[in-house]
Amino acid sequence: MPVNPNFLERLLLLRLNKGPTPILDLFGAASFEAVNLALEMGVFEELMEEDLSIGELVNRLNANKNGVQMLLNFLDAQGYVATDGDRYWNTRMTAKWLTTASETNMAPWLTFWNELVFPFWDDYLETAVREGNPPQTIYEWFNEEPKRWETAQQGFRAAASIIVEEVVDAINLPDGATRMLDVGGGHGLYTIELCRNYSNLSAIVFDYPEALEVARTEIGEAGVENRVEVAGGDYWNDDLGSDYDVAFVFNIIHAHDSEENSRLFKRVSEALKPGGQIAVLDQLEGSARTPVGKAGIGFVGLTYLTTLGAELHSYDDVREWLDTAEFENIRRSSIRRGGPGNTLVQATKSGG
Repeated sequence: MPVNPNFLERLLLLRLNKGPTPILDLFGAASFEAVNLALEMGVFEELMEEDLSIGELVNRLNANKNGVQMLLNFLDAQGYVATDGDRYWNTRMTAKWLTTASETNMAPWLTFWNELVFPFWDDYLETAVREGNPPQTIYEWFNEEPKRWETAQQGFRAAASIIVEEVVDAINLPDGATRMLDVGGGHGLYTIELCRNYSNLSAIVFDYPEALEVARTEIGEAGVENRVEVAGGDYWNDDLGSDYDVAFVFNIIHAHDSEENSRLFKRVSEALKPGGQIAVLDQLEGSARTPVGKAGIGFVGLTYLTTLGAELHSYDDVREWLDTAEFENIRRSSIRRGGPGNTLVQATKSGG
């Protein structure tokens, strides 16, 4: 967690510029590394059910006492653990966001960034900024070692867990809907939750075969094998099926340019019944208002440039692609629980 300066520190650092404010970024970078190490070592899991003394924790971790003490001191200062001087426990923030006991466990999302995205940044950030593209996309890099896909999908699933209920609550299904398609659905969490809410609904999660392993696990654990299936393929060229009542296009459009997205929406339209529903979820340019939101959108934009040679699109862009694909009744909803800029856009295929 970023250092939260007190009133005097904010005055001196942020308003009066009397101190080296970039030092906060250094603390933040170190905090990210420390938290990921704590996750790898199992520190938060050991503290999940009970508070422990330094000696007890060291024995469970099989680690050096002084090293663990230094790590805990920093995690305490950053708000991840708390102590009374002798014993340590997870803070409420850590318990909610970084332990396997929580439904909103974000640890796989941090692991995704630590093991995949930031190493990719290290290699290609400068190239992407200077030339406008990385030499390969991060998805092509994943294909070089398929295990990376599993780490990525676990991360995507963790991020989705924060907003899935809000997103599903905002979905407007056509009356009597029974069939849905999740294009590029990966981990499948959104589809699974929607099918839980609508017992008459069955679904296909369509994505590259390498991206579907996490979805298979999620479907089994949710007990919806009889209504949710996976299909491996290329959504540009392979048959998507037909006569669907609803289709998800979630977190895809940022990876493609306007011409490609227009083509994708036409393909999805062809797979839907007249009157069928499309739902598009992504981070949209111009959708953030607060300082944290604007910083987050800037961060996401730089990430997409570095990893995909891509850029954020606006709501007006999405409307244009939907119009071209003959969708109507276009409307949007802001998704507030997750990262900045998450926007759900829904539309109806004409002719219904």
